[in-house]
Amino acid sequence: MKNRILTFSIFTLFLTFGLQGQEKKFEYNFDDCTYEDATISFPGITPLGNPTCVCGINEQSINLNGTNDFLVISDQANKHLEKDFTLEMYFWLDTPTQEVNIFSHRNGCTSLDSLMSLRYFSGSNEMLFELASSVNNYHSARAKLDLSNCWHRFVLVKFGLQYFVYLDNVLFGKILSRETIVFSKQTSLIIGTNPCVSAQSRNLDGRIDEIVLYSRALSELELMANFKFPDRVITDNTTIFKGESITLELGSTCATDILWTPSISLDDDQSTSPIATPDESTTYEVIMNHGTCTSTDSVRIFVADKDQLDCNNLLLPKAFTPNNDGLNDTYGISNLFIVDAIDYFEIYDRWGSKVWETKELNDKWNGSLNGNPLNSGMYLYKIKYTCGGEEKLVLDNFTLLR
Repeated sequence: MKNRILTFSIFTLFLTFGLQGQEKKFEYNFDDCTYEDATISFPGITPLGNPTCVCGINEQSINLNGTNDFLVISDQANKHLEKDFTLEMYFWLDTPTQEVNIFSHRNGCTSLDSLMSLRYFSGSNEMLFELASSVNNYHSARAKLDLSNCWHRFVLVKFGLQYFVYLDNVLFGKILSRETIVFSKQTSLIIGTNPCVSAQSRNLDGRIDEIVLYSRALSELELMANFKFPDRVITDNTTIFKGESITLELGSTCATDILWTPSISLDDDQSTSPIATPDESTTYEVIMNHGTCTSTDSVRIFVADKDQLDCNNLLLPKAFTPNNDGLNDTYGISNLFIVDAIDYFEIYDRWGSKVWETKELNDKWNGSLNGNPLNSGMYLYKIKYTCGGEEKLVLDNFTLLR
């Protein structure tokens, strides 16, 4: 199923700072099969072993063989990890078994001083992120890995003493450090291995791409805007009228074999952008076969009949939950396809004070007033709209739940 919404949880100050211009300290995209920084301001990556250049997210990526291949980022990055930063990368696991080292930054195996690492455990299908400055300041976060996708995005955001950890655009760890974590000048950020490799663990056998370090904490809105959508359906769930068509668009993919189902209403079920003309509401699933890995995604196309539209049946939920879990976080009209135009959409609290308004058809309320979350309770909406050439006015109440 599609899951494109980040679980918003970072406070307003973080968001405000995040809306400023992005500043990249380095960007390694490997598009030209070299290890040079795309910003031309940071030392290149040092490859160990014999990494190979293969198909990647935009163009190319680096493939590591799981034994002696890994990448070393200059120790000049260490000083930037002591300040606010955002570190992101995309990784791909080829038939993962045992414990797999994605990246590490640590000084040996006998101490927790200046530790940062990401590992995958195949037995439990879990990612483990660890961060520490000492045994008294050790933190970890775990998340299940979505095996329906080949590419995965990891993001670490530092804001003050807080660290926010994301996997595939979902926040899975919020860490409050006791102190600034200073990384040893004797070590570097290493991709694909860990100095503590054991008989139960192995190096990364798979691909790495789009390694970027920003010199500040990016907001979640920016993180989502930067997402590359590899092996994902870009087309959103939407509604069309019966007899109309819509193009189903895929993001970047290296798949050698693509198959959409059901195929009966598609012009080409093996295309990256088939045209769909469904007679009824349909969920289309796409399978992208890469040989060593398979990704799947889906999109729902709702079909409405113009001759059966009920202009008086404007659909809005009776409740919504703006609790930043990515589900029902905003309030608005569900069946926009029946609306020709909207004069206004207003929301009032129980005392009759207007807390939100819009004249834009697609706008939705996030449960706040002037950036401040409002309390749980009953609210009233008032909407004036045009449907089928007739003006309509509807008033009703709903509940905000936190």
